[in-house]
Amino acid sequence: MRILHTSDLHLAEDQPRTLHALSEILRVAREYSVDIITIAGDLFDSHEDAEALRPQLRKEFSSNDFEVIVIPGNHDVEAYKGNLDFGSNLKVAVKEPYELFTKDSTLIVALPFTPSLNEGLLTRLKKETERRETTLLLIHCTLDIGFSVGDFGEKETHKYCPISKATLSNLGFDYILAGHFHSNTTILQLGEKTKFVYPGSPVSHSTKEIGKRQIVLIDTVEGDCKSIQLQSFYRDFFYVTVTPEKEEYVITKIREWINERRNDICSLKIVVDGFIARDEQTFRCDIEKVAEEVERADVEIEHLYRDVKVVLEHPLYLRFKEKLNEKNLEEEKQKKIEHMVINALARLIRGRELGR
Repeated sequence: MRILHTSDLHLAEDQPRTLHALSEILRVAREYSVDIITIAGDLFDSHEDAEALRPQLRKEFSSNDFEVIVIPGNHDVEAYKGNLDFGSNLKVAVKEPYELFTKDSTLIVALPFTPSLNEGLLTRLKKETERRETTLLLIHCTLDIGFSVGDFGEKETHKYCPISKATLSNLGFDYILAGHFHSNTTILQLGEKTKFVYPGSPVSHSTKEIGKRQIVLIDTVEGDCKSIQLQSFYRDFFYVTVTPEKEEYVITKIREWINERRNDICSLKIVVDGFIARDEQTFRCDIEKVAEEVERADVEIEHLYRDVKVVLEHPLYLRFKEKLNEKNLEEEKQKKIEHMVINALARLIRGRELGR
């Protein structure tokens, strides 16, 4: 069986990019002929968004060759109360403590959002893994693998449903398809049996969600998990340090980086740090022309570089230059040493490890 897994779309009436991401997911599902799409929480950003968007989503979630199984997350836990129609293909797990879905020889245990897991619930979940040939757990949780609060969305201030790798591994599921983590796609092996999947958000909601967004395709027959890139909105970041006489090289690298993304729906931020021998205003214009050349309207450039005069007029450099001149070295060798020292002093000054 083929399952396409995603989470944390945070569909919002005032955020059309989220609706485009949903269309992309459905397109990929058709392209790969999947049997089921699983959404591990926060399909909607709020109860109000679910109420506003439900009528137009009925068409999206109907007449497909696959089912869509959704669990509520911490953002939309109130969105599914009542006998609401989200479309004939959409199945929402709202029964407590969890709901079971079966297809062929596969069992999906869909756990509606819960702030924490108690021992009784964990015991019941463990027993479910004995029922079928292949078992999957759909859960909205915070796994203990060193993520920061920001990785779960800018609005989050604490951990929801915290759980350890050891606890999940002990449950015995073949796959744990999770949600709540936004930053990037993470696929882990827990113990000898369990594959754990955080797909990451399929659209960038914040500056923490960097890079092209992905969803995960699971083939339960082959035992395979692989990420698939989406053509949805994302943010990306490029930091570069310029050194004297390397200005053109840096401009070329910026042009290449932007060109790789010129056909994408994205917002780009470029930070240029360091020291230059060229006039600051001229260098700024040259960088900004690059963004104009590739017709990227949504490019932010932060200019943090400074004129290398700050280095050349530093007392330490002047003393070094005096000592170097006393050596009477070959011109080429002297230039090489000067260049190395200028770059070293520039790094120290930029890092505030050396005063002026």
